[in-house]
Order: sequence, then structure tokens, then C-alpha cells
Amino acid sequence: MPSSFVRAEPFQALKLAAVVCVVAFGLLSFVDVFPGQELNGLLFLAFFPVVLAVVVGTEALLAAYRLLRAEDPIARLTDRRAYTAVRAIEAVVAVVAPGTFYVLVVRIGGDVAGPGAVGLLFVGVGLAGSAYGSVILRTLAEYYYHRKRYPPSRADERAGGLAE
Repeated sequence: MPSSFVRAEPFQALKLAAVVCVVAFGLLSFVDVFPGQELNGLLFLAFFPVVLAVVVGTEALLAAYRLLRAEDPIARLTDRRAYTAVRAIEAVVAVVAPGTFYVLVVRIGGDVAGPGAVGLLFVGVGLAGSAYGSVILRTLAEYYYHRKRYPPSRADERAGGLAE
């Protein structure tokens, strides 16, 4: 990732780094790279979207507040329709996925036998995957618009994007 993107969009870069680290830890734990951590990796994968939901939800609320205070909010929404759609998808999926998992756990309630608990954990990991995917989709959209605003120079291409 070019350093110009990290400087221009540090929050997006941080969210992407967090998602990549969590997914890497969860998958490496599951395939037994970290001995004895299989369950911990799955739990981390399944429950980290709660933190992500707080971050993305707060970000969406701040964006909505700025939109309401703008001169022409409709024009801002329709200016980049694809970006607006991606942002809405991220906000909805990142908040609904862990919420669905929570409701499912509460709805089942009580003690769940071992295989049922592991199956429920896999459902949580699947829902978490959708939240992680929405964050990655938003980061890719941000990167696309960043490249449209600041096209890479020839020096950047020769240096592999690290010269910025």
C-alpha cells in the first residue's frame, strides 16, 4: 500500500491492517501454527467484529452529521453514487453481522453442547467474514478514489510505490 494512501486515509489503512491481522491470526491459529490456540483463533475471528461495528458505526454517525451540516447534502450523496453505496454497505454489514450473531447466541440461550457450540462459532466466523469483507470493499473504494485524485508519478512506479 503506497504511503500516500496511508497519509491521506490513515483511518482506512488502520482498519485494513486490523482486519488483515485478525484474519491472519485466526486462520494461523486454526491451522495449528500456534499450538493449542485453535479455539482462541476462532473466538477472536468471531468476536472482533463487535469492535469493528463500534468503529464503523461511529464513523457512519460522524459522516451523517457532516452530511446534515453540508450546504447541499443531496448533491454530496449523488456526486459519487458507487462510493455512497459502498459506504452504506460497509455501515450496514459491519453493524448487522455482529448484531445477528449476538441475537442468535441470545436466542439459543443456555448451555449448548460441544458440537452445537462449535457450529454456532462457525456461524459467527461466517458473519464476521462478511463484516471483514465490507471493510475491505470500503478500503478498496477509498484507494480507487485516492488514485483518481493523486495518480502515481513515474518515480513512484519505478520505486514500487514506496518513494512517496
